[in-house]
Amino acid sequence: MERKTTIAKASVILLFFLVFSAARAQESQNTILNGFESGNYTVYKLGEKGKFEKVGKPWPVVITKQGGNVSEVLVKRSGILDEPFTPDVPGYPAYFAFKDLRLSFLNDYGVYYEWNGKQEATTKYVLVKEGGNFNLDPGAINKLVAAYATATFKNQTSARDNVKAEKAELAEAERKANSLEEKAVAKIEIQLTSQPAKVAHFSEAIKYGVVATLKDGSTLKTPNLGGKIPWEDFELAHKGCSNTIDEVRVDVDASSLTDDVVLLQITSVYHPSLKASLAINTTNDVSVQVSQNGFWGNERHQHMTVFQGVDGQHAGNGDDLVIKVQAVRHKKTGASLNKIEIYNTTKAKTVAHYKLTPDTPLIVNAKGGQGMNGSKGRQSETAGGNGGNGGSGGSVTIIKDPSVASFNITINNQGGKGGNGGPPYYNTGIKGNDGNPGADGYTDTKIASVNLNF
Repeated sequence: MERKTTIAKASVILLFFLVFSAARAQESQNTILNGFESGNYTVYKLGEKGKFEKVGKPWPVVITKQGGNVSEVLVKRSGILDEPFTPDVPGYPAYFAFKDLRLSFLNDYGVYYEWNGKQEATTKYVLVKEGGNFNLDPGAINKLVAAYATATFKNQTSARDNVKAEKAELAEAERKANSLEEKAVAKIEIQLTSQPAKVAHFSEAIKYGVVATLKDGSTLKTPNLGGKIPWEDFELAHKGCSNTIDEVRVDVDASSLTDDVVLLQITSVYHPSLKASLAINTTNDVSVQVSQNGFWGNERHQHMTVFQGVDGQHAGNGDDLVIKVQAVRHKKTGASLNKIEIYNTTKAKTVAHYKLTPDTPLIVNAKGGQGMNGSKGRQSETAGGNGGNGGSGGSVTIIKDPSVASFNITINNQGGKGGNGGPPYYNTGIKGNDGNPGADGYTDTKIASVNLNF
């Protein structure tokens, strides 16, 4: 009977606090902390037995306010370790955060807790202000904190919108401070931040920034040069290259490099008469590899409908190619170059246009694919599956214009290996036959007049 009475009293106390908490749930931490002051707080720590134990020394707490808002709650853990807690939403905080811990003030104490993302709190410490009172068990305080935090989150919408608007306003103010908009600008210039030694198809990126000189003599720079000019202040019209804002790469198609240069061009959005350009000569000396190989047997299903049994699939043949080479001079430096066009006669399309120095390696692969291995034999058969046949290498014809003194082209058009035969179902059976290798492709070099129009 006495135990039932005690339980009933505890339930009434918990209900009282929950109701009280629900009422205070309409209040943010800014409001609740009007009843708190900086000073030494009595500390209750969750003990090993699952109950709160009073800590011997109080912990100093410093509450800092800006206007009507609390900007920081500094807790000196054990009196020596600084833990600066900051509000989750400055205009309407539900808690103050430090690393993975939260601190919310309720009634006449502060609660130090962890939040597990399931709307549940686990209290670690309770900080009681001078003259305050605390007599709850861990389960009760956890429910109080969870009820307060959950209810307060719902009231933060307006405050979050305000914070978002304030951030947007600050960002716009910073943009205008660093933008060329409404500023008197004397000139803009392109400044390279890195230029690779080789400027060619597939070479490293060329990185650049922009410097703007104002009429008062001061300068503004883009972020990659240490400034803050927004890249949106400029229109980019580069030629012979692809770009991603602050870097460019030489086009892989030589037909767009009509003058053998990469041309960077920018125009000020707010001052259209202000333009800047920078031409960079290509060096055409990065080795290139082109692959027009046949597919492998285990990829055959990607190219046609197959019905897979125990035999491995046959591989595809390498494509047939015609490579035309014509000698030219670099339009800016006069260096010797070879124009090279690769035409895929199997697919009836041009696959590459390059300009390379005569010594720069060009590797062309037209190899047959490798046959698929046979699978393990069936129970009803004495042999394993046969391996698929390898594909044949493609035939490659090089047509060299009489103007060409030399080139560095390597052709790889070997036939692909046959797949291995599969093992039998029974040990007494026999292995499947290996697939036949593909035939090597034919390579021919002819001398004939070539006119490549790029």
